[in-house]
Amino acid sequence: IWFMPIMPSQSYHKYDVRDYYAIDEQYGTMADFDSLLAACHERGIKVIIDLVLNHTGDDHEWFLTACDYLRGLPAGAEPDPAECPYVDYYFFSRQSDSGWHAVSGSEWYYEGQFSPDMPDLNLANEAVREEIRDIMAFWFDMGVSGFRLDAAKEFYSGSPSQNIEVLNWIQTTATSLKEDAYLVAEVWEDFSNIANYYTSGLPSLFNFA
Repeated sequence: IWFMPIMPSQSYHKYDVRDYYAIDEQYGTMADFDSLLAACHERGIKVIIDLVLNHTGDDHEWFLTACDYLRGLPAGAEPDPAECPYVDYYFFSRQSDSGWHAVSGSEWYYEGQFSPDMPDLNLANEAVREEIRDIMAFWFDMGVSGFRLDAAKEFYSGSPSQNIEVLNWIQTTATSLKEDAYLVAEVWEDFSNIANYYTSGLPSLFNFA
């Protein structure tokens, strides 16, 4: 069974995650999910869930903390990740571009290619990768068998090589946590381009062509 996003979120679709360690109250509680997993495992049924890593919701604690820090900076001052690590969890700039949005009450903009409600994560940041490792470990410990990776070709929009590197890291990390972990990535591409994504080592990709 594959569950689309079930983590807390402000939207109907739940692709703007507020908390990676909980179940949205519209779907029930963590205890409900634990019971469901137990019932599935009794019947030999495995469960995978959507894992949204391209972005968080703009109401996620990481993003809110980073924005509060930027608002408190003196004009012209550069952010210091030693003071606020979360400013490196996302992409911030004083220059606006397509897909960038203003941090209210500041001179800063953030990247959110899908929506202002979905700030893009900096997946090259080792601290972010440690967060992802912990998130995967949490759900594996719950009894989840794997993940569907949302928007995998947009981790670095227009850069398949960087996307493949991230996917390879996710695959390697997931299988180090759970040897038989199953991952399937959403990569909406044509045949010639999607073939390159299999070099990431992922066992499955959504091949909509």
